[in-house]
Amino acid sequence: MKHYLDLIPLSARLHRRQSRMTRICIFLAVFLVAVMFGMADMYLQGVTRREIEENGDWHCAFSSIDSGTASLIAARPEVRESEWVHETEDIFVVRFSLFCPITKVIAEIQEQNLLSDEQVHIHTSLLSLQGQLKGTSMSRIYEISFFLSVLVVLTSVLMISSSLNSSVSQRTEFFGLLRCLGASRKQILRLVRKEALYWCRTAIPAGLGLSILVVCLLSAAMRKISPQWFSSMPVFGISFVSLAAGSLLGLAAVLLAARSPARLASGVSPLEAASGNAHQAASFRHAANTRFFRIETALGVHHAAARKKSWLLMTGAFAVCVCLFLCFSTLVDFMENAMMPKAWTPELSIASDTNTCSISPELFQETARSDSVKRVYGRMFAYDVPAMIDGKLCSSNLISQEENQFRWAEASLLAGSIDAAAEELNQVLIVSEDADLAGSTIILSIDGKEHAVTVAGVLSDSPLARDEGTETILCSEASFTALTGEQGYTILDVQFKNSASEEDVSYIKSLFSGGVVFTDSLNQIRQQRNLYRAFAVLVYGFLSIITAITVFHIMNTIRMGAASQTRQYGIMRAAGMSSRQLIKMIRAEALTYAVSGILLGCFLGIPMHWVVYVSLITTFWGLSWSVPWPALGFIICVILFTSLLSCRGPARRLRAMSITEALRTQ
Repeated sequence: MKHYLDLIPLSARLHRRQSRMTRICIFLAVFLVAVMFGMADMYLQGVTRREIEENGDWHCAFSSIDSGTASLIAARPEVRESEWVHETEDIFVVRFSLFCPITKVIAEIQEQNLLSDEQVHIHTSLLSLQGQLKGTSMSRIYEISFFLSVLVVLTSVLMISSSLNSSVSQRTEFFGLLRCLGASRKQILRLVRKEALYWCRTAIPAGLGLSILVVCLLSAAMRKISPQWFSSMPVFGISFVSLAAGSLLGLAAVLLAARSPARLASGVSPLEAASGNAHQAASFRHAANTRFFRIETALGVHHAAARKKSWLLMTGAFAVCVCLFLCFSTLVDFMENAMMPKAWTPELSIASDTNTCSISPELFQETARSDSVKRVYGRMFAYDVPAMIDGKLCSSNLISQEENQFRWAEASLLAGSIDAAAEELNQVLIVSEDADLAGSTIILSIDGKEHAVTVAGVLSDSPLARDEGTETILCSEASFTALTGEQGYTILDVQFKNSASEEDVSYIKSLFSGGVVFTDSLNQIRQQRNLYRAFAVLVYGFLSIITAITVFHIMNTIRMGAASQTRQYGIMRAAGMSSRQLIKMIRAEALTYAVSGILLGCFLGIPMHWVVYVSLITTFWGLSWSVPWPALGFIICVILFTSLLSCRGPARRLRAMSITEALRTQ
């Protein structure tokens, strides 16, 4: 051995079991980051390839320009390729380098050549996919993805740092002996950092290798589930972006995580190592508070809070896990709103070609009796009905609804009651932003007769409220018949069972001899559901990985924390503490970390969830934010249950260890 750093391979082999958890932490961090970037890269490659195939590989087209202007544009250093297109050669298309601000360059070209807006045609969809357009929905998604990536890296840093901290604290005597042999603080710092990088030699390649396999499997699954949307995705492609991101972020996380443990190791004095009291740094200014807890529980809480750095590190690690899970859980809501068809979406619509109530109830019953039909619901329409609402005469559409449609309307109820409109005659719902209309009376003029109806409830929105300037009034079928005398339907909407085929759709169409217009959306709705299932595999896969990392991190942290305090536990047992009391103390200490982490995680995670939710969902669909109780309750239960479960291993080990053996432990 020619250099003190040659101790690293020897120490790694000797402490292979102790360092296993640290290597697994590095592996999981690299794997998660690489899978995130890999799936994003594969998806972007697929949609970009599809956009290029459908609309061309160009960024901007200039029309009605002369050859001199075209030459000036082509001579710019930002332009990679340019050419004239069309037979008349009146359009000049340009593709720019992706490393320049394309929108800014286009604005400069337009200004320098005095081109009008009609002469400049930007390929907005392609530029949006390539992250060149600010303020678009895609750029907002890029911003949220970057934010989630930062959270993943922060989680990785805290997870690796906590593992390294526990590993170093178990070898403080070793570092103290190195100081006795003449090693300086700087050399100890360098030794710990090099040791952390040494573990990356196997952990990072393993994480990258598994990420490549997972990305290929997920890409193939998405292509299989929804070929219409993901047929352009590479199946066996390797994302060099994900490999670079995983490697760089993995190394950065390890180097950042090694700073605190390195300072901890370099702070061990030779005198402490020689006296056998290595790193007894926790100070106890007052005794544990036993007024509210038994002595063993009070000691567990007291010990957890006494080591400030360790307590803050573990609390922060648990809190980041809560934040990460809450932020990623918004992707479930985003996926459902963006890709899942609404509950009322029909797969076959049958509408009267005269927009009258001409579809007989017998045809409704016959359609509903078909074995392939899951649900059929009809609506009766009366258009342009004069209505006196709140003292003002206006035009309205009176529309009937049945029980399913009333149930779907509950999510939009501003004031009043849905049940009254569904069950009582002459009780209606109105679509309006004025909640004070609930309980008011509306006068409807139908066929020269005036009818008074009561507003049972006010809805903020409805898919039937489509005509600007026309009020939308909803009522039950019985009320509609009582008001208009009509019993037939204007529209029938049909939803089929999963086993239904095109032949079943054709059979339903054959029941109607004429006078109707069909809108067949069965294939489109099924492709949309397949798209949802493909993204569900991805999103729930990420949530499962985050949950697994949280569970592993908690178990690893508590196990290594208990292992680093084996000697202290031996002293307590020598002073008369029973094994049962010791186990309760370990549980109290673990729950102290868990509860403090949950509180901090809620304090930080709920505002983060609000930011991501508003950016991804409220901005696009106008849905209001609410506290994510299901996701919050799930991750809290996972943390508490795992914290209690992770105490079993250290408890069994300490129970089986004799007092003298525990006292001899570093």
